[in-house]
Amino acid sequence: MSPLQLGSLALAFLGPVVLWAMHRRRPHPALERNFSRAIASLLLAVFASNMVQKFCEGKFTAQEVLPMHLCDWALFAVVAALLWRRQTCFELGYFWGLCGTLQALFTPAIPDGTAWWRQLGFFLDHAGIVAGVLFLLLVPKMRPLGMRRVVIWSEVYLAAALTTNALTGANYGFLAHRPAQRTMLDLFSDTPWLYVADINGLALVFFAAIYVPWLIADRFRKSAAPTRPV
Repeated sequence: MSPLQLGSLALAFLGPVVLWAMHRRRPHPALERNFSRAIASLLLAVFASNMVQKFCEGKFTAQEVLPMHLCDWALFAVVAALLWRRQTCFELGYFWGLCGTLQALFTPAIPDGTAWWRQLGFFLDHAGIVAGVLFLLLVPKMRPLGMRRVVIWSEVYLAAALTTNALTGANYGFLAHRPAQRTMLDLFSDTPWLYVADINGLALVFFAAIYVPWLIADRFRKSAAPTRPV
């Protein structure tokens, strides 16, 4: 792993813990609000800087700059959850961020020879999404209440990305073909329609895997709750 990758993983996991410890030591709604705004502002600033970089490099095209990667949708969902505490936005950020964005941090699809500032933007973008989700879990203690909404929105994203790829010739969501770099997508089928089905099916499996602990916790909580006498 490169220093930038290691630093981004540290930011994603240690950053929210530090903020949680600071808030626990002196809890105050204003402090929580300021932390939320800071993370949201970082995410939006990194996204905007990536757009500016692509414009300066002459890559401001429909194949490059449309916010049609899943991590783009996750970023905006996390920002909305941080600023307005929208439950649906939090759930989208939780499932998309921890199942997709986190995987991208461990196996980044960054072409060889990419300038360090472009790599920095990639890692800050993805680490900020994960950090935002973990912050929302730790400080305001938000939690997913179900999978129905994220499944529906995931299928909406899939249809939108496939349509955009067909119209522009892009590879948003890596749904048109695998990235050149080695990732989990290398394990999927070479047949185009089956390749997309593999991605969709594995995503649903991952969603279930990170939701099951909440179901188990709820069951234990209900079983431990005292029953009222009749």
